[in-house]
Amino acid sequence: MALDKAQVVLALKAVLQEALDAVERMAAMARDETTSGETRAEGKYDTRATEASYLARGQAWRIAELRKLSAWFETFSVDRPFDPCTVRVGALVELTGDQDETVFVAPIGGTKAEVDGQIVRVISLASPMGSAMAQLEATDAFEVDTPRGMLNFEIVSVH
Repeated sequence: MALDKAQVVLALKAVLQEALDAVERMAAMARDETTSGETRAEGKYDTRATEASYLARGQAWRIAELRKLSAWFETFSVDRPFDPCTVRVGALVELTGDQDETVFVAPIGGTKAEVDGQIVRVISLASPMGSAMAQLEATDAFEVDTPRGMLNFEIVSVH
């Protein structure tokens, strides 16, 4: 069943905002932890403050990635002319094969949303799946090497 691309984009924007809010709250807690008196080293093997700083740095990186993706979605327009022939950034792709999936190709991947009972994953062209299907068209087949083994897919449609 083909999903409405505008509906998918709205759902992804909402999920991104929720994720960004949550990660920003967690990052604030991690930053507080790095400067807390309770994490001060009590000996040379006490690494709580160092571990808290690593966590804060990781959260800051994730916030930056989510902000970039969110900014891209804010400038993305489903009304802009789009050649639906090939898989590229901005494409909503329906797949069948070892797993039936719907993916949205964006500059940065790593999130998903449920739309009309279907999960839509956001992937980038740098991901194994994205690079395997870049520039392919509907009815083209491809395979992706995953940690669980090789998966085979066929592109049902590109919107």
